[in-house]
Amino acid sequence: MSWSVFKKAFSGRRSKMEDLEFEQQVNQLNQAQALCKRVYKDMRKCCDAETAQVKAQQKMLVGLRSCPLTRSEPLKHTVEVFSAVMAELQSSCKLFKSEIDASFTDPMRRFYNVYRHLDFHCKQRETKLQEYEKQQSRLDKLERKMNQQGQGASQTKLDLAQRAVTSARLDYERVHERLMQELPQLYQSRVGYFDACLKGTIRHEALYYKQNLKILHLQFREEVQSSEDCEAFTEKQLEDIRTLSIVGSSTLPA
Repeated sequence: MSWSVFKKAFSGRRSKMEDLEFEQQVNQLNQAQALCKRVYKDMRKCCDAETAQVKAQQKMLVGLRSCPLTRSEPLKHTVEVFSAVMAELQSSCKLFKSEIDASFTDPMRRFYNVYRHLDFHCKQRETKLQEYEKQQSRLDKLERKMNQQGQGASQTKLDLAQRAVTSARLDYERVHERLMQELPQLYQSRVGYFDACLKGTIRHEALYYKQNLKILHLQFREEVQSSEDCEAFTEKQLEDIRTLSIVGSSTLPA
């Protein structure tokens, strides 16, 4: 997915108030577009990180299965339970990623398409403005020529030039006024759009972690010890191991 900010789509004559106001509206939407790009990429990274964690756990499971120690009880049973948990968590992660795509990343992509259309209309405004300035410049030259040469210059050419200026000005004003009316509306509408996407994401994340917790509880049930009990048990096991002469207080060779 490619991203691009607006090209400059306003006149170089920045002293004109209408150009300055238009530039301000475009800059606001540039910022909104940059935010859309950033949060889209960040959400993709979050989903990729979740997927990477599940893959790392699957890799660890493969290593445990290949270990001879896991072929006897009670470690064999624990690995089997862990394997069942990993299978369910992997399915849960895939579902979570598809839900986030539907509620956030895909809406962000569709929101970006709005900017592509808007960029077209901004460029159209610039084209209309350039045509208006060109026709005005031709009229100014023709009027100077008439002033210098008197009535010798063609009145017909002057009338045509004036009509061309009027037509170009009306075309420009039509596009400019529509943009100045709708650009603020578009900028304000982003709030509700982003809010709905974020709320959907939070809801799916809450359900995802709740479901994962349920999976762990159902699989392990009473087998899961408290952190304190687990720490005490492992510490006792380590102390028993240290009583062995080969790992106790014997001095290691240099």
